[in-house]
Amino acid sequence: MKIFYAGDIHGGETAFRKFTNAGKFYHAQLMIYGGDFTGKMVVPIVEKSGVFTCKYYGSKVKVKNIKELPDLERNLRDAGFYPLLITENELNQLNEQDAERIIMEKQIEVLRQWVALADERFKADNIPCIMIPGSVDDFFIDEILNSGSFVQNGDGRIIDYNGIEILSIGGGKPSVFNYPREFTEEELAEKINTLASQVKDMSKCIFNIHIPPYDTDLDQGTQYDSDLKPVLDGDSLATGPTGSKAVREAIEKYQPLLSLHGHVHESRGVATIGRTICINAGTDYDQGMLRGALIDINSDGTVSYTLTAG
Repeated sequence: MKIFYAGDIHGGETAFRKFTNAGKFYHAQLMIYGGDFTGKMVVPIVEKSGVFTCKYYGSKVKVKNIKELPDLERNLRDAGFYPLLITENELNQLNEQDAERIIMEKQIEVLRQWVALADERFKADNIPCIMIPGSVDDFFIDEILNSGSFVQNGDGRIIDYNGIEILSIGGGKPSVFNYPREFTEEELAEKINTLASQVKDMSKCIFNIHIPPYDTDLDQGTQYDSDLKPVLDGDSLATGPTGSKAVREAIEKYQPLLSLHGHVHESRGVATIGRTICINAGTDYDQGMLRGALIDINSDGTVSYTLTAG
């Protein structure tokens, strides 16, 4: 069986569209998405006297011809931002509650489009797709993920596909960023153990858990202080393990065939815990690139894999 896995697209339009085409392109029989659908920021495109201005990535962009606006909006969407066309006067009247409402509305709007697109394409290609939310995905998106007629929200479930059981858990562990969907290590352990007790055969089970196991090649991320500033190690950014001890302990205990993870974007790679092959596909969503993992589960139960980018 051939599986394609990816995650952490964070609102990047081109990267997600590539994901919906990846099943057919890679001849996959099953698609798995490992969480973090939503982008983190709305970027105002401010109109004043017929000139449109926005700031992102530390640069100011000005558009004097309204016909060029679609290109600017497309660039923002590809980078995972949500463009908001607004006048300077309207922007100055917004408060914090308005900002929260707007980003929620944008996240809902785009995710509805994405689920509809995934439904359409995966159904046409007859490739099942299992999706889960990530740590940045607020709980209000669950209704949208559950609305798919073909794609399935696997969060908190075990889904059997041709004798392979996919155990899925979204969200992350507590962090300085205080993301919407974070759980304590104890809560994560309980979630995993509850589902694991229902697995019929761990040698044919895949863990699809957003956060990677602690202190592996899959969870080495930049360290941040309580003010959300990167910690320095001399002239370089300090890095260290940011994964979950509960997830690692569960993999050590249950030894599933395969364990798929994301969350730590820069820690793309493969690790082995006991007999379990663990993969973090990484992400470069803001460059319009889809990073993923193409996995073959052979008839003798062995696993081969290729980390993909395109």
